[in-house]
Amino acid sequence: MKVFFSIMLAFAISAVSVQAGPVRTARNVAKSTANTAKNVAHSTVKGTRRAVHTVVNTFTP
Repeated sequence: MKVFFSIMLAFAISAVSVQAGPVRTARNVAKSTANTAKNVAHSTVKGTRRAVHTVVNTFTP
């Protein structure tokens, strides 16, 4: 009975570690995507601000 319990425990632990791999990868992908979106938004705001200043400077005497 102890051997059967040990085998079942080992199987459960290995199944959990196999499932943890893709979850960790998905979490890293999600975090990377969020960081990229934040950087793109920041760059867009920066570029828009620069363009507005250029237009204002062009039209101001």
